[in-house]
Amino acid sequence: MADFFLNEFIVNIDVAIYQFVDSIMNPVLNVIMTFITHLGDTPGIIWFILGICLLIPRKTRKLGILLFAGLAFASVINNLCLKEIIERPRPYNLDPEVWKNAGYEYIWPNLIKKSDSWSFPSGHTSTSIGAAFALLLGCRKKELGIGIPAFVISLLIGFSRIYVHVHYPTDVIVGALIGLIAGAVVYVVCAKLIFPKVVPAIENKLNKKLI
Repeated sequence: MADFFLNEFIVNIDVAIYQFVDSIMNPVLNVIMTFITHLGDTPGIIWFILGICLLIPRKTRKLGILLFAGLAFASVINNLCLKEIIERPRPYNLDPEVWKNAGYEYIWPNLIKKSDSWSFPSGHTSTSIGAAFALLLGCRKKELGIGIPAFVISLLIGFSRIYVHVHYPTDVIVGALIGLIAGAVVYVVCAKLIFPKVVPAIENKLNKKLI
């Protein structure tokens, strides 16, 4: 399936976005984007820390559950299914002639370590947005101070994957869509089934309030 991504339309999208990113690269952004991209490293350092912090107080426990569920669901779809089915090579492993024929010179900026995994879709992007979007959807008005910054960070993590040139822009675009879908599905399942039915049943068994 990787050959599908060699069609002119997709290659031109990747090249156009890469050219824009190349035009804004500078030493300051290099440091910032390298730091941001590592926030999404497996198992999602920032999401793991935030999720644990939300699980500890009972009043934010639902948000912690949503975050971890979104993270897990997006990871299964992206990393365990799509990457292994599609097997798109990383941009630094693509035949240089493809870039040359598109009028683009791909240059590895050496900002992070190269990955050996397949490229499509972006796992950092899908899992980060899956976690943050599920969290955002579950936020009440007074909790938006948590949800909105988390979602913005997830978008920045996605952009950083293009910036450090470890993913094609189309990897990130599709990864973002997967994350949004995963986050929405998790929220609906939790709001309609887990929180109103499953959790109360467990609480009755334990005779203890969990959320």
